[in-house]
Amino acid sequence: MSKQQLDIQKIIKDTVSEMLFELKKQGLMKDTKHTPFQKTEQLLYNYMNFKQVIIDKQKHIDFIKENGIQKKSKSIVSYSGNYQLDTRNDFEKAEEQIEALENSILITKRYIAVIDDALSKLEDDKYYDLIRLRYFEGKTREEIAEYFDVDVATISRNKNRLINTLKIYLFSDEAIKEIFS
Repeated sequence: MSKQQLDIQKIIKDTVSEMLFELKKQGLMKDTKHTPFQKTEQLLYNYMNFKQVIIDKQKHIDFIKENGIQKKSKSIVSYSGNYQLDTRNDFEKAEEQIEALENSILITKRYIAVIDDALSKLEDDKYYDLIRLRYFEGKTREEIAEYFDVDVATISRNKNRLINTLKIYLFSDEAIKEIFS
């Protein structure tokens, strides 16, 4: 590339960088990274799914204990360049799968416990049931407003307040960075 082409590329790159910086600074463009608020909502929306995953994995463990591991079809065999023969017996393979599933269950239970602990901090709040209704039962803002006998704006305001409180318990470091950046 000629010096002139390199200079043009540098000018374009610098201009785009400055433009992106200004757009972000003015709040017209956000980083693609999820905010602590969004992460908190995502955890709550998936809370019941996390609990279901534990049940499903436990059923899989029970199935393996009763029936052993499912064998792969031998009619189709693929080999890679570094193929190594698996010398473990079926019992060892089953034990390994069970251990991996049990570890996964423990990790999921730990995350659920963290969410439960954060939720317990809000139990005395007048609008605590809003979390259950919105995130666990999938109720609309209108249905929740009817439940509480208030207007939709009150539900939105209190939902945001509760999520902002939860995000501090769940993502305290990120919430502090968000406040000071």
